[in-house]
Amino acid sequence: MRKLLNIIYRLCEAEADGNIRDIRPRWYSKQKCLKSFLDAVEFAGNEVSQVIFLHDGDGQILLNEIPDKYEIRKTFVKSNLGSLNETFDIADEIGGSIYFVEDDYLHKPESILEIAKALPELKLVTGYDHSEKHTRRYHNEYSFDTIKRTSGIWETAEFACCTYAVDESIYKTIAPTIRKIGLWDIKLFETLARMGYSLWTPNPGLTTQVDSYMSPGVDWEEFNKNV
Repeated sequence: MRKLLNIIYRLCEAEADGNIRDIRPRWYSKQKCLKSFLDAVEFAGNEVSQVIFLHDGDGQILLNEIPDKYEIRKTFVKSNLGSLNETFDIADEIGGSIYFVEDDYLHKPESILEIAKALPELKLVTGYDHSEKHTRRYHNEYSFDTIKRTSGIWETAEFACCTYAVDESIYKTIAPTIRKIGLWDIKLFETLARMGYSLWTPNPGLTTQVDSYMSPGVDWEEFNKNV
């Protein structure tokens, strides 16, 4: 019997008012990122056990878009690392397999379902097919295996930012490392790979962070338009 997925979605109101950073495409919308995530949760159905939103700081633009059926926790650390550490506290509290999600990702409808299905086998996965996985610009700077492995559409990779899922069977083992390294994703996944826990990403991507390194092979602007 497959274990159900617990999800912790970390969000703040920065950029929700339309004042977006220059790393974003002009069509970027935090509201649509949230809506695509909510659609993917509904599509995943019974594969998802619970969703907890951690809302950092002031404002209510995004907060008002979250359906009442979901749990919302508030924090006012107003810090990327600070709120990330609070998601780890929540993960320790609720247990199970955890999908950590940032608020600037678009999710295809099937993304969370596919992540949940792949997680028991692959243990550490993200839906984000970071574009630099294909250029491998950082490959020689870190100690990743030179042989890429595949399982269906999934391939070993080095990038996820802070949006990835961890299977319950390994979470307690790798949690101290995740906390220690924090926001430095490349260093984190290099370290975990050396511990025997490779990160797996799909090709093509099921999700993307909406910035200069979006998952290739998908028309995300068109997808965003239809969310």
